[in-house]
Amino acid sequence: MLLHERGGRLDVWDVEGPDRCSDAQAVPPSGPEYASQRYPRRGRPPVTSQPMIRTPDQRLRVFVSSTLGELSPERAAVRGAIEGLRLAPVMFELGARPHPPRELYRAYLGQSHIFLGIYWQRYGWVAPGEDVSGLEDEYRLAGERPRLLYIKGPAPDREERLGGLLREFQDDDQASYKRFETPEELGRLVADDLAVLLSERFEATAARGEPGERAPSTAPPAPLTETVGRTEAIAQAAGLLDAGTRLLTLTGPGGIGKSRLALEVARDVSEAFPGGIHFVALAAVSDPTLVLRTVADRLGARTEGSRSIGEAIVEHLGSRRSLLLLDNLEQVVEAGPDLVSLLERAPALHVLATSRQALRVRGEHEVPVTALPLPQADAALDALRKEPAVRLFVDRARAVSPNFALTADTAPAVAEICRRLDGLPLAIELAAARVRLLSPSALLARLEDRFDVLARGGADVPERQRTLRSTIDWSYELLDEAERALFARLSVFVGGCTLEAAEAVCGGALVEDVMETLASLLNKSLLVVSGEATTGEPRFRMLETVRAYARERLGASGEAAEYQRRHLDRFAALADRAQPFLCGPGQREWAVIDPERANIRAAIATALGRDDDATAIEIVWDLLVYYEIRDAPDEPWGWVGQIVARDRPLDELSTAKVRSGLAITCNQRGDFETARGHLLWSLERFREHRLDFEVAVTLMQLGFVYYAVDGDLEAAAGVLDEASRLYDSVGHDWGVAVCETTLGLMFALLAGDLTRSEEHEQTALAHARRIANDPLTGRALTHLGLVRLLGGQHRDAIECLRDASEVLRVGGYQADGVPCLLVLGGLARATGDSTAAARALLVAEEMRARLGTSMWPYATTLRAALQGELGSAALDALAAESRGRELFAMIGETLAAVEAAGAAGTGTEPAHA
Repeated sequence: MLLHERGGRLDVWDVEGPDRCSDAQAVPPSGPEYASQRYPRRGRPPVTSQPMIRTPDQRLRVFVSSTLGELSPERAAVRGAIEGLRLAPVMFELGARPHPPRELYRAYLGQSHIFLGIYWQRYGWVAPGEDVSGLEDEYRLAGERPRLLYIKGPAPDREERLGGLLREFQDDDQASYKRFETPEELGRLVADDLAVLLSERFEATAARGEPGERAPSTAPPAPLTETVGRTEAIAQAAGLLDAGTRLLTLTGPGGIGKSRLALEVARDVSEAFPGGIHFVALAAVSDPTLVLRTVADRLGARTEGSRSIGEAIVEHLGSRRSLLLLDNLEQVVEAGPDLVSLLERAPALHVLATSRQALRVRGEHEVPVTALPLPQADAALDALRKEPAVRLFVDRARAVSPNFALTADTAPAVAEICRRLDGLPLAIELAAARVRLLSPSALLARLEDRFDVLARGGADVPERQRTLRSTIDWSYELLDEAERALFARLSVFVGGCTLEAAEAVCGGALVEDVMETLASLLNKSLLVVSGEATTGEPRFRMLETVRAYARERLGASGEAAEYQRRHLDRFAALADRAQPFLCGPGQREWAVIDPERANIRAAIATALGRDDDATAIEIVWDLLVYYEIRDAPDEPWGWVGQIVARDRPLDELSTAKVRSGLAITCNQRGDFETARGHLLWSLERFREHRLDFEVAVTLMQLGFVYYAVDGDLEAAAGVLDEASRLYDSVGHDWGVAVCETTLGLMFALLAGDLTRSEEHEQTALAHARRIANDPLTGRALTHLGLVRLLGGQHRDAIECLRDASEVLRVGGYQADGVPCLLVLGGLARATGDSTAAARALLVAEEMRARLGTSMWPYATTLRAALQGELGSAALDALAAESRGRELFAMIGETLAAVEAAGAAGTGTEPAHA
């Protein structure tokens, strides 16, 4: 007997030929209808109406391909090696499945992560109408997966076609192949090779991230349950994206399944977007002006200098074809023009959005998402089992009650439930979750009563909304008094909450045990839970449709004002507790604020709605540094602008904080005289109240005015030195580092006092490293490089700039990368390479203009020197040649040039500012 495993299905035939197959179903299907499907579009199995075939284990899967009979001991050894690493072997031995062999092994291979092939003497059977055996077919379908290939020897009777396939392995640069003789040897090789492969993949992934800080993940979430009844809709939407549609909006009422459909479409077209698919959830965003900011935060795009958020997103995405999946846009449809502008700037970008209403903007293609087809009232049991709505109900019911079955007794009630719920997926899922408590007929009775009540009112409400509302209303009626109270109160959270936050805000009358009551709501499908990426702590949230219903219930209870106030108090206290740590050694631990940004926005909106401007100002003031760290200072300054526009009376301290905040925005846009007036007034108020932190913030900004406008080194140094000491007295490392690095630069460039400059920069570096703040670390190292350059210590300067460039490159900090490149240019000139110096200067000037930041005085000095050495014509030619060069690539090129010159011992004369 020769046994061949075809991706999980066992084919059995005699060694003499296939005509004596022991199982008619085991013969691989043949004919042109199968030949055309051998290598499917985008390397994935074709979408069919059949249920998805899943591998038996959902861990990292290793697909094992080989003939069976001649390699049975080897397969046992391989299985042991894979399971020894706690991975999942995809092998027939783990259980046969009732599917056609070709469809089965292609589905299994499609869901596997690693391909492992074992070969000896047999090529395997070639089915009628096919060109290759299943063994070769599996190898060619492995696609881009890692391929580990093992060849057994000696093989005196190796078949010629297998020999030809093995010769191809030598040209496969995506595969690793080794030879072996015994099963024991093979087991050791497989265990070692899989361990090395996993280590390499882990290190490659880690190398792409930022040291000490986890890079944001934008991959769409993978659904945990089967998507039912959407094959045609997926194909339609995917086809539109394939055809070049740039803005595709999936529309429909809440609960219709827009988000699930979008995720499946994204998965279907994933290989057509080499730049990636970036998922951004917008349900927690209520202000249209914050849509692009949320996208930028999700992508990790940096809005340094005066660049707009749109420009930062375009630059971050680059020129590769990318898909932006925006989920839940209905409450911010006014952001449509911003999305159109973004698409116009990024020709390779496509947007797939979900919304309850179309955006109604140029270029939009709308695809309405309809409900699942309704089962016929008189359909037979076998026909009902194929109906998508019924299949969805049964699938979700079995998730909570594994013994649930669609029988002649339960099918009529299930079908009627699906019909009464208009085929809406969310409504069906909520109903199915109750089969632990109620039979389908009991469910139907309760649902029917509720529909009768709602059907007699609300004629102006869309029918689908009434249907969905009735489903949630029915779920609400099943709750006890404590569950109803907590359900309503949880609606004050936007974007979810932790258990600790729920206990702090929502406890009180009627709800004695928040944790147990919350667990009950979770079990009844009115909450969903997810792990928070930064801390791993579970977060609980409502679907937005459910939250809107809960919010109405809170309003009707008369408790809305009380629990909105509690929510406000909670996040005002969080900001107050976080403020001291955001600028000290615990800075990174307070990344816990990241998932609470939507709640912070809601809290500020509540404060402003209650005319409590003072609390709103305190929250903004406490979190200023957080938003600077997260590269989103426009958000708090937007709130400051709202407060100013309200023109309401404020107490003196609140006014001082608002004016100090306005001064920062004035400094950023170059309105230094207006900033000076705000700062001097605020400084007097803060000194009167002995508020050291507030005094330090104001003095630091005043130092920038004295330095940039007045050129008054003594005055600037005086206020910055005082600010640094005050920051240090309150443990504010970030503020110390900013002040000290600014002082060091001033003494180097304005006074030529390199000794004092070195002292300030070393202090700045120590404080920046203490809080692991990469931009400030890179800035201090760049300034130290300048000090060493100006002192003629070129090798020391190279060391500083090498370290600075690495920190800034990994983090992508362009605003601080420009000065680094300028100093490298000065070093290149000092070591005799004026051409490299000019290229560095020109790229730095171009990048500075793009970012909208001010240029260092050192740039003017360097340009004047190079103008004299090279002449205007040469500089113009180099400018044309260097235009559009990438900043960090230019930094690397210039660094390599000065390192080569340093190794050769050239260029020893000091450079002058």
